[in-house]
Amino acid sequence: MWEVWIHNTRSGSPERRIPVASASWNRRLGSLGSATHGFVTRGSGLPKSLINELKRGNKYSIVQRWGTHCAYAGVIRDDRAPDNSPVLPLRSKEIRAALFEGRLPHGVNEYTKEGVVLAVTNRSWAGAVRAILDKGTKGGAVAGWELPIDLPADGSGGFSAGWLYEEGLSIGDMLKQVEDDGAETDHAPYLTPSGYLRYETRVAQTITTGAPFLLPSRAPGSIVTNLEPGTDVAAQRTGVLGFGNGSGADRLWAFAPQTGDGIRDMPVQDVQVTFPDIYDQARLQAAVDAEFRRRNTPIEQWGMELHINTYGPAIADVGRLLDVHTFGSDRIPDGVHHLRSIGLSGDMNFKVTPEVQIHG
Repeated sequence: MWEVWIHNTRSGSPERRIPVASASWNRRLGSLGSATHGFVTRGSGLPKSLINELKRGNKYSIVQRWGTHCAYAGVIRDDRAPDNSPVLPLRSKEIRAALFEGRLPHGVNEYTKEGVVLAVTNRSWAGAVRAILDKGTKGGAVAGWELPIDLPADGSGGFSAGWLYEEGLSIGDMLKQVEDDGAETDHAPYLTPSGYLRYETRVAQTITTGAPFLLPSRAPGSIVTNLEPGTDVAAQRTGVLGFGNGSGADRLWAFAPQTGDGIRDMPVQDVQVTFPDIYDQARLQAAVDAEFRRRNTPIEQWGMELHINTYGPAIADVGRLLDVHTFGSDRIPDGVHHLRSIGLSGDMNFKVTPEVQIHG
Protein backbone atom coordinates (compact mmCIF):
# COMPACT_ATOMS: atom_id res chain seq x y z
CA MET A 1 0.00 0.00 0.00
CA TRP A 2 1.12 3.54 -0.65
CA GLU A 3 2.63 5.77 2.02
CA VAL A 4 4.07 9.27 1.68
CA TRP A 5 6.91 10.36 3.94
CA ILE A 6 9.01 13.44 4.53
CA HIS A 7 12.78 12.91 4.79
CA ASN A 8 15.64 15.27 5.49
CA THR A 9 17.38 15.95 2.17
CA ARG A 10 20.93 16.12 3.49
CA SER A 11 20.89 13.20 5.89
CA GLY A 12 18.01 11.13 4.51
CA SER A 13 16.53 10.77 7.99
CA PRO A 14 12.80 9.94 8.10
CA GLU A 15 10.85 12.81 9.67
CA ARG A 16 7.27 11.58 9.55
CA ARG A 17 4.54 10.10 7.40
CA ILE A 18 2.08 12.70 6.11
CA PRO A 19 -1.56 12.41 5.02
CA VAL A 20 -2.12 13.16 1.34
CA ALA A 21 -5.33 13.72 -0.62
CA SER A 22 -3.74 13.23 -4.04
CA ALA A 23 -0.49 12.55 -5.81
CA SER A 24 0.91 12.75 -9.31
CA TRP A 25 4.49 11.50 -9.60
CA ASN A 26 6.85 10.71 -12.43
CA ARG A 27 10.15 8.90 -11.90
CA ARG A 28 12.53 9.31 -14.87
CA LEU A 29 15.79 7.69 -15.95
CA GLY A 30 18.51 10.18 -15.07
CA SER A 31 16.62 11.32 -11.97
CA LEU A 32 14.85 14.11 -13.84
CA GLY A 33 11.25 13.43 -12.79
CA SER A 34 8.85 15.51 -10.72
CA ALA A 35 5.75 15.19 -8.57
CA THR A 36 2.94 17.04 -6.81
CA HIS A 37 1.54 15.69 -3.54
CA GLY A 38 -1.54 17.12 -1.85
CA PHE A 39 -0.53 17.39 1.82
CA VAL A 40 -3.71 17.44 3.94
CA THR A 41 -3.16 20.15 6.53
CA ARG A 42 -6.67 20.97 7.75
CA GLY A 43 -7.82 18.48 10.35
CA SER A 44 -4.52 16.62 10.30
CA GLY A 45 -3.84 17.32 13.97
CA LEU A 46 -0.42 18.70 13.12
CA PRO A 47 0.48 22.07 14.64
CA LYS A 48 1.12 24.96 12.25
CA SER A 49 4.74 25.11 13.30
CA LEU A 50 5.29 21.50 12.25
CA ILE A 51 3.39 21.94 8.98
CA ASN A 52 5.51 24.98 8.15
CA GLU A 53 8.66 23.07 9.03
CA LEU A 54 7.84 19.96 6.98
CA LYS A 55 7.05 21.96 3.85
CA ARG A 56 10.39 23.77 3.78
CA GLY A 57 11.75 23.42 0.27
CA ASN A 58 15.24 22.00 -0.32
CA LYS A 59 15.64 21.06 3.35
CA TYR A 60 13.14 18.23 2.97
CA SER A 61 12.35 15.58 0.38
CA ILE A 62 9.08 13.77 -0.18
CA VAL A 63 9.04 10.02 -0.77
CA GLN A 64 6.29 7.87 -2.26
CA ARG A 65 6.69 4.40 -0.77
CA TRP A 66 5.12 0.98 -1.21
CA GLY A 67 6.25 -0.86 1.88
CA THR A 68 10.01 -0.39 1.88
CA HIS A 69 10.24 0.29 -1.86
CA CYS A 70 10.73 3.91 -2.96
CA ALA A 71 8.80 4.49 -6.16
CA TYR A 72 9.64 8.20 -6.16
CA ALA A 73 11.75 10.60 -4.11
CA GLY A 74 12.00 14.30 -4.80
CA VAL A 75 13.33 17.46 -3.18
CA ILE A 76 10.48 19.81 -2.23
CA ARG A 77 10.69 22.95 -4.36
CA ASP A 78 7.35 24.76 -4.12
CA ASP A 79 4.20 24.82 -1.96
CA ARG A 80 2.20 27.77 -3.23
CA ALA A 81 -1.54 27.48 -2.57
CA PRO A 82 -4.51 29.66 -1.53
CA ASP A 83 -4.42 30.59 2.16
CA ASN A 84 -7.77 28.94 2.87
CA SER A 85 -6.97 25.67 1.09
CA PRO A 86 -7.23 22.55 3.29
CA VAL A 87 -4.63 20.85 1.09
CA LEU A 88 -1.09 22.08 0.53
CA PRO A 89 0.43 21.02 -2.80
CA LEU A 90 4.06 20.01 -2.28
CA ARG A 91 5.81 20.16 -5.64
CA SER A 92 9.12 18.35 -5.92
CA LYS A 93 11.81 17.30 -8.36
CA GLU A 94 14.12 14.31 -8.32
CA ILE A 95 17.52 14.99 -6.80
CA ARG A 96 19.44 15.67 -9.99
CA ALA A 97 16.78 17.96 -11.44
CA ALA A 98 16.41 19.79 -8.12
CA LEU A 99 20.00 20.13 -6.94
CA PHE A 100 22.60 19.13 -9.51
CA GLU A 101 21.37 21.14 -12.49
CA GLY A 102 22.38 24.40 -10.82
CA ARG A 103 24.82 23.37 -8.09
CA LEU A 104 28.48 24.31 -8.59
CA PRO A 105 31.03 21.59 -7.77
CA HIS A 106 32.94 24.09 -5.60
CA GLY A 107 32.28 26.83 -3.09
CA VAL A 108 32.02 30.38 -4.38
CA ASN A 109 35.06 31.28 -2.26
CA GLU A 110 37.12 28.58 -3.98
CA TYR A 111 37.08 30.15 -7.44
CA THR A 112 40.55 30.12 -8.97
CA LYS A 113 41.26 32.09 -12.12
CA GLU A 114 42.54 29.73 -14.84
CA GLY A 115 42.32 26.89 -12.31
CA VAL A 116 41.06 23.35 -12.80
CA VAL A 117 38.01 22.34 -10.76
CA LEU A 118 38.40 18.63 -11.51
CA ALA A 119 40.41 16.46 -13.88
CA VAL A 120 39.80 12.78 -14.61
CA THR A 121 42.17 10.71 -16.73
CA ASN A 122 41.46 7.35 -18.34
CA ARG A 123 38.50 6.55 -16.12
CA SER A 124 35.43 4.46 -16.75
CA TRP A 125 32.12 6.30 -17.00
CA ALA A 126 31.33 5.16 -13.46
CA GLY A 127 34.74 6.34 -12.31
CA ALA A 128 34.18 9.77 -13.86
CA VAL A 129 30.73 10.06 -12.26
CA ARG A 130 32.20 9.01 -8.93
CA ALA A 131 34.82 11.77 -9.14
CA ILE A 132 32.18 14.37 -10.09
CA LEU A 133 29.84 13.46 -7.24
CA ASP A 134 32.66 13.19 -4.73
CA LYS A 135 33.85 16.67 -5.71
CA GLY A 136 30.32 18.08 -5.70
CA THR A 137 29.60 16.76 -2.20
CA LYS A 138 33.13 17.29 -0.81
CA GLY A 139 33.25 13.62 0.02
CA GLY A 140 30.50 14.16 2.59
CA ALA A 141 33.06 15.72 4.92
CA VAL A 142 31.81 19.33 4.93
CA ALA A 143 28.50 20.28 6.55
CA GLY A 144 25.95 21.43 4.01
CA TRP A 145 27.62 19.66 1.10
CA GLU A 146 26.79 16.12 2.14
CA LEU A 147 24.01 14.16 0.43
CA PRO A 148 22.89 10.53 0.99
CA ILE A 149 24.27 9.34 -2.34
CA ASP A 150 26.18 6.09 -2.87
CA LEU A 151 29.13 6.70 -5.17
CA PRO A 152 29.59 4.22 -8.04
CA ALA A 153 32.69 2.08 -8.23
CA ASP A 154 35.86 3.60 -9.63
CA GLY A 155 37.51 2.01 -12.64
CA SER A 156 39.85 2.60 -15.54
CA GLY A 157 38.56 3.35 -19.02
CA GLY A 158 38.65 5.69 -21.95
CA PHE A 159 37.11 8.84 -20.48
CA SER A 160 39.34 11.83 -19.74
CA ALA A 161 38.31 15.42 -19.08
CA GLY A 162 39.41 18.55 -17.29
CA TRP A 163 36.86 21.11 -16.11
CA LEU A 164 37.91 24.72 -15.45
CA TYR A 165 36.51 27.15 -12.90
CA GLU A 166 35.95 29.73 -15.61
CA GLU A 167 33.53 27.43 -17.45
CA GLY A 168 31.04 27.78 -14.59
CA LEU A 169 29.73 24.26 -15.06
CA SER A 170 27.24 22.72 -12.65
CA ILE A 171 27.38 19.14 -11.41
CA GLY A 172 24.56 18.40 -13.84
CA ASP A 173 26.57 19.87 -16.74
CA MET A 174 29.50 17.60 -15.90
CA LEU A 175 27.27 14.53 -15.63
CA LYS A 176 25.75 15.45 -18.99
CA GLN A 177 29.21 15.32 -20.57
CA VAL A 178 29.66 11.74 -19.35
CA GLU A 179 26.22 10.93 -20.78
CA ASP A 180 27.17 12.60 -24.06
CA ASP A 181 30.05 10.12 -24.23
CA GLY A 182 27.50 7.29 -24.37
CA ALA A 183 26.56 6.55 -20.77
CA GLU A 184 23.29 6.48 -18.89
CA THR A 185 23.24 7.65 -15.27
CA ASP A 186 20.60 7.43 -12.57
CA HIS A 187 20.16 7.96 -8.82
CA ALA A 188 17.72 5.31 -7.62
CA PRO A 189 16.12 6.05 -4.23
CA TYR A 190 16.01 3.32 -1.60
CA LEU A 191 15.53 2.90 2.14
CA THR A 192 18.18 1.58 4.50
CA PRO A 193 17.15 -1.02 7.11
CA SER A 194 16.77 1.87 9.60
CA GLY A 195 14.44 3.75 7.24
CA TYR A 196 16.86 6.40 5.98
CA LEU A 197 16.56 7.59 2.39
CA ARG A 198 19.60 7.02 0.17
CA TYR A 199 20.33 6.98 -3.56
CA GLU A 200 22.13 4.26 -5.48
CA THR A 201 24.10 5.81 -8.33
CA ARG A 202 23.94 3.65 -11.44
CA VAL A 203 26.13 4.19 -14.50
CA ALA A 204 26.15 2.01 -17.62
CA GLN A 205 25.72 2.18 -21.36
CA THR A 206 22.25 0.73 -20.75
CA ILE A 207 21.01 0.68 -17.16
CA THR A 208 19.15 -2.48 -16.19
CA THR A 209 18.34 -4.02 -12.84
CA GLY A 210 16.85 -7.29 -11.71
CA ALA A 211 15.67 -10.34 -13.65
CA PRO A 212 13.03 -9.91 -16.38
CA PHE A 213 9.45 -10.01 -15.10
CA LEU A 214 7.08 -12.00 -17.32
CA LEU A 215 3.81 -10.25 -18.11
CA PRO A 216 1.15 -12.15 -20.10
CA SER A 217 -0.79 -9.46 -21.92
CA ARG A 218 -4.07 -11.26 -22.62
CA ALA A 219 -4.26 -14.10 -20.12
CA PRO A 220 -7.15 -14.09 -17.64
CA GLY A 221 -6.26 -11.92 -14.68
CA SER A 222 -3.41 -10.20 -16.50
CA ILE A 223 -2.18 -7.03 -14.79
CA VAL A 224 -1.46 -5.44 -18.20
CA THR A 225 -4.05 -3.10 -19.69
CA ASN A 226 -4.13 -0.60 -22.55
CA LEU A 227 -1.11 -2.09 -24.34
CA GLU A 228 -0.07 0.29 -27.12
CA PRO A 229 2.96 -0.69 -29.23
CA GLY A 230 4.47 2.09 -31.27
CA THR A 231 7.59 3.40 -32.97
CA ASP A 232 8.78 6.99 -32.52
CA VAL A 233 10.79 8.29 -35.49
CA ALA A 234 10.58 12.00 -34.64
CA ALA A 235 14.21 12.09 -33.48
CA GLN A 236 15.59 9.65 -36.06
CA ARG A 237 18.45 11.02 -38.15
CA THR A 238 20.72 9.60 -40.87
CA GLY A 239 23.84 11.54 -39.86
CA VAL A 240 25.11 13.87 -37.13
CA LEU A 241 27.37 16.91 -37.55
CA GLY A 242 28.63 18.01 -34.15
CA PHE A 243 30.41 21.14 -33.03
CA GLY A 244 32.39 21.60 -29.83
CA ASN A 245 33.80 24.69 -28.19
CA GLY A 246 35.44 27.49 -30.14
CA SER A 247 34.53 29.91 -32.89
CA GLY A 248 35.34 30.45 -36.53
CA ALA A 249 38.16 28.35 -37.92
CA ASP A 250 39.12 27.22 -34.40
CA ARG A 251 35.76 25.60 -33.70
CA LEU A 252 35.95 21.84 -33.12
CA TRP A 253 33.77 19.67 -35.33
CA ALA A 254 33.14 15.99 -36.00
CA PHE A 255 30.62 13.86 -37.86
CA ALA A 256 29.05 10.41 -37.77
CA PRO A 257 28.88 7.89 -39.25
CA GLN A 258 32.53 8.07 -40.25
CA THR A 259 32.19 4.87 -42.26
CA GLY A 260 29.20 3.02 -43.61
CA ASP A 261 25.77 4.36 -44.42
CA GLY A 262 23.28 5.82 -41.98
CA ILE A 263 20.71 6.33 -44.73
CA ARG A 264 19.85 2.76 -45.79
CA ASP A 265 16.38 2.95 -47.36
CA MET A 266 15.37 6.25 -45.70
CA PRO A 267 15.39 9.80 -47.04
CA VAL A 268 18.35 11.83 -45.81
CA GLN A 269 17.70 13.50 -42.45
CA ASP A 270 20.97 14.80 -41.04
CA VAL A 271 21.18 16.99 -37.95
CA GLN A 272 23.60 19.50 -36.45
CA VAL A 273 24.26 19.28 -32.71
CA THR A 274 26.36 21.53 -30.47
CA PHE A 275 28.40 20.42 -27.47
CA PRO A 276 29.64 23.81 -26.24
CA ASP A 277 31.37 22.43 -23.14
CA ILE A 278 33.60 19.96 -25.02
CA TYR A 279 37.12 21.21 -25.78
CA ASP A 280 38.76 17.93 -26.83
CA GLN A 281 38.54 16.47 -30.36
CA ALA A 282 38.50 12.84 -29.22
CA ARG A 283 35.71 13.49 -26.71
CA LEU A 284 33.75 15.42 -29.32
CA GLN A 285 33.97 12.48 -31.74
CA ALA A 286 32.82 10.10 -29.01
CA ALA A 287 29.86 12.38 -28.23
CA VAL A 288 28.89 12.63 -31.90
CA ASP A 289 29.18 8.84 -32.32
CA ALA A 290 26.95 8.31 -29.28
CA GLU A 291 24.42 10.86 -30.56
CA PHE A 292 24.32 9.03 -33.91
CA ARG A 293 23.73 5.67 -32.21
CA ARG A 294 20.82 7.13 -30.25
CA ARG A 295 19.26 8.81 -33.27
CA ASN A 296 19.85 6.42 -36.16
CA THR A 297 17.61 3.61 -34.97
CA PRO A 298 13.93 4.46 -34.41
CA ILE A 299 12.76 4.08 -30.84
CA GLU A 300 10.21 1.33 -30.29
CA GLN A 301 8.37 2.77 -27.31
CA TRP A 302 5.27 1.05 -25.99
CA GLY A 303 2.55 2.31 -23.75
CA MET A 304 0.81 0.21 -21.11
CA GLU A 305 -0.77 0.33 -17.69
CA LEU A 306 -0.12 -2.12 -14.88
CA HIS A 307 -2.36 -3.02 -11.94
CA ILE A 308 0.12 -3.44 -9.10
CA ASN A 309 -2.08 -4.40 -6.16
CA THR A 310 -0.51 -7.90 -6.20
CA TYR A 311 3.13 -7.15 -7.00
CA GLY A 312 3.71 -3.51 -6.09
CA PRO A 313 5.48 -0.89 -8.24
CA ALA A 314 8.98 -2.39 -7.94
CA ILE A 315 8.35 -4.71 -10.91
CA ALA A 316 8.31 -1.70 -13.28
CA ASP A 317 10.90 0.52 -11.58
CA VAL A 318 13.34 2.42 -13.78
CA GLY A 319 15.77 -0.05 -15.33
CA ARG A 320 13.58 -3.11 -14.74
CA LEU A 321 13.16 -5.56 -17.61
CA LEU A 322 9.64 -6.59 -18.56
CA ASP A 323 8.98 -9.56 -20.84
CA VAL A 324 5.53 -9.00 -22.33
CA HIS A 325 4.00 -12.13 -23.84
CA THR A 326 1.50 -11.41 -26.59
CA PHE A 327 -0.79 -13.75 -28.53
CA GLY A 328 -3.55 -13.13 -31.03
CA SER A 329 -2.81 -9.46 -31.69
CA ASP A 330 -3.52 -8.01 -35.13
CA ARG A 331 -0.32 -5.93 -34.93
CA ILE A 332 2.12 -7.53 -32.53
CA PRO A 333 3.85 -10.79 -33.46
CA ASP A 334 3.06 -13.67 -31.12
CA GLY A 335 5.74 -14.34 -28.53
CA VAL A 336 7.73 -12.64 -25.80
CA HIS A 337 8.85 -9.05 -26.32
CA HIS A 338 11.72 -7.75 -24.20
CA LEU A 339 11.11 -4.27 -22.80
CA ARG A 340 12.97 -1.94 -20.41
CA SER A 341 11.37 0.64 -18.15
CA ILE A 342 12.88 4.12 -18.48
CA GLY A 343 10.20 5.89 -16.49
CA LEU A 344 7.28 5.22 -14.17
CA SER A 345 4.36 7.44 -13.22
CA GLY A 346 1.35 7.08 -11.00
CA ASP A 347 -0.76 8.50 -8.19
CA MET A 348 -2.16 6.94 -5.02
CA ASN A 349 -4.11 4.23 -6.80
CA PHE A 350 -3.16 0.67 -7.75
CA LYS A 351 -2.37 1.54 -11.37
CA VAL A 352 1.00 2.74 -12.68
CA THR A 353 2.15 3.67 -16.16
CA PRO A 354 5.65 2.56 -17.12
CA GLU A 355 7.45 4.15 -20.05
CA VAL A 356 9.08 1.22 -21.82
CA GLN A 357 11.31 0.68 -24.83
CA ILE A 358 12.29 -2.45 -26.72
CA HIS A 359 15.40 -3.89 -25.11
CA GLY A 360 17.99 -5.99 -26.91
